[in-house]
Amino acid sequence: MRSTPPPASRARFWPIALIVAAIVFVLAPGVHGDWGRDDYFQLAFVRLVGSPWPLFAHDHFPVPGSVFRPLGFASMWLGVHLFGNDYAAHAWSDLALHAAVALTLFMLLRRLRIAPWPAVLATLAFALHPAATGPVLWWSARFDLLASLFVLLALVAAVEYRDGGGRGWLAATLLAALAAMLSKEIGLVAVAAAGALWLRQAVTVPAQRRRAVVACVAAALCAAAYFGWRARVLGTAASGITGTTPLDEAILTGVGAWLHQAPGYLTFWPRLDGYARGVLVVLVLASLPALRSARLPGRDDVAIVACGLVLLVSPALLQAPVAALNAHALGTGESAIEAAMQSRLYYLGIAGGAIVLATVLDRAWRTRIAAYGPLLGVIAAGVLVAFGANARRGAQAFAEGSVRNAAVAHAAVDAVDALALPSAPCHVMFLGIEPAPEWSVFVSMDSVVKALDADLARVAPCWFHANYPTWFFLMPASVDASAALPYHPLQADGRDVPWLRVGGATIAYLDAQAASDADAGKRMRYLRWNGRGFDEVRADLAAPPAVSGVP
Repeated sequence: MRSTPPPASRARFWPIALIVAAIVFVLAPGVHGDWGRDDYFQLAFVRLVGSPWPLFAHDHFPVPGSVFRPLGFASMWLGVHLFGNDYAAHAWSDLALHAAVALTLFMLLRRLRIAPWPAVLATLAFALHPAATGPVLWWSARFDLLASLFVLLALVAAVEYRDGGGRGWLAATLLAALAAMLSKEIGLVAVAAAGALWLRQAVTVPAQRRRAVVACVAAALCAAAYFGWRARVLGTAASGITGTTPLDEAILTGVGAWLHQAPGYLTFWPRLDGYARGVLVVLVLASLPALRSARLPGRDDVAIVACGLVLLVSPALLQAPVAALNAHALGTGESAIEAAMQSRLYYLGIAGGAIVLATVLDRAWRTRIAAYGPLLGVIAAGVLVAFGANARRGAQAFAEGSVRNAAVAHAAVDAVDALALPSAPCHVMFLGIEPAPEWSVFVSMDSVVKALDADLARVAPCWFHANYPTWFFLMPASVDASAALPYHPLQADGRDVPWLRVGGATIAYLDAQAASDADAGKRMRYLRWNGRGFDEVRADLAAPPAVSGVP
């Protein structure tokens, strides 16, 4: 299939250095941040689980039967094993992971025969995009980074196989696609995008039809194996994350929300300043004459654009249940933290948009229109500078906001360390806390203490409550219902909700109301927030602990 050596064999070092240097410069302020909303649960959970292997065989999400992301959680376990709960170290590792995603995107574009400069510009458009850099700083978006990396690696191998590579490239495609799926559900995009490349070849190159069809069938079987594995572990082929809302209704709602909000996140227009908006408009207007004079797309261009569009649009379906639950449009009112958390839904889509952009730039570049080529290059560089400046400000704001929010978390750990914990059953009630808007009620003090406390063995057997609902508790595997007295397991339809046991961890669900037990009430410790730290208060001065469980 190839008439020339692979583009990568002629690649120079400068694109790699430029991409990595730009990412580090833009995101460096963000590594001085702190843990955020879902981080505390995931950090505490992987500290307790003990080993990553049970994650591949057991349901491991607090909402049973909802998500199956063993490789994503395993990568978090490895990070905690290497760096403990040092946020900066984890942030640097996520920054490196984002750089790996960007470099893999660049490698994919070059193997698709995109010229060097269009490939670099499109890669930087992804790497410095404010909606792509935001999720890098939120540790809980690790699933998206990891899945996107494996999706792009699968596509690199798929292109090599399409262009005459041996069966090893097909095997590499399937393994990378499976790794993407085990990182997050959006990994299924790898199968669809690789299939788009191979099906295009089957249609246009009759001599390669059988080879392409066999590859597509193998990819479909890989996806079927993933669904079978997932259903075996979760006990359902669907997802329980939408609660009582039927899955089909949630998907329709979520797809509508994703598509409606995608333009805002893909352009980041609502949060760009006047300079960035002006440069973006000038680029679009200046591009029109050059694009009008460009040659019509070739056979390879159609396949590349189709692949990019699959990456751009498919996440709308695969992330629809999550989008139906908590997605909202990008605006100017939310904080940098909220914008980053929402942007994770569009991370892989932005990479797909970069593939389409690279194809368009490549077409214009190859026309060699002297009047437009240098001008487009200068304007594109201006857009990248504007995007990078916006992303750097966002990283700084993310760091400042997350540190401010985490002050109560670190104060809670300090208070517990200074507290004489009661003997079993061990209960501690935190009072007077007003959760940060980015936290809402999704951050439990139980997860906070077990995520950050240096002496996990000391605090793990205790139940940490708060003056707002605690949806679940993270406990050692050896815990049983008697350890929760005077609280009892949560019930549904007259039966106890089963506690989820994964490796060395137990996810326990308690009823909101504690049984009357004067002795237990005396043993419980109460810590009240005073605006700067926690003070221990007597039981008779504390609010009753009736709101500590699931309502």
